[in-house]
Amino acid sequence: MRAVRGGGVSKTPIGLVSLVMWGALALWGLGTLALLPLDARAACGMAVGGGIGLGTLALYRALVKAWVRPDRWRRGRFVLAGIWLVKWPVLGALLYLALKEWRVSPVWVCVGVGLVPAVVTAVAVWAHVTPDWQQKATLEME
Repeated sequence: MRAVRGGGVSKTPIGLVSLVMWGALALWGLGTLALLPLDARAACGMAVGGGIGLGTLALYRALVKAWVRPDRWRRGRFVLAGIWLVKWPVLGALLYLALKEWRVSPVWVCVGVGLVPAVVTAVAVWAHVTPDWQQKATLEME
């Protein structure tokens, strides 16, 4: 987020995060459904990895939104910070179960986790190449 004149916050990065979330969600669903008839372990790996990536992105988005809100949301900040701390053991347990008990493909777990960074890269390249985005960014910086 970027501060703008008058003490406000620019909404453009949050809009980009929504675009990334929808794009990654679409790729996650399509990839999992495409892999399902070919290899169930690969589809489960994609589902677990994509869920981890999208869940982490959603948590960070909620943390940023709560952090820039007024002080009356202070309790929400602490709750989200607590969730952020608890997420590490939960992710470890999920990965342990997925790899050990469910026997999902570790390669496809990594591909699923990599969906969000891939979509972020695609959106960043698109924003850089598209002239409208460059003009909008220039106007917001002034």
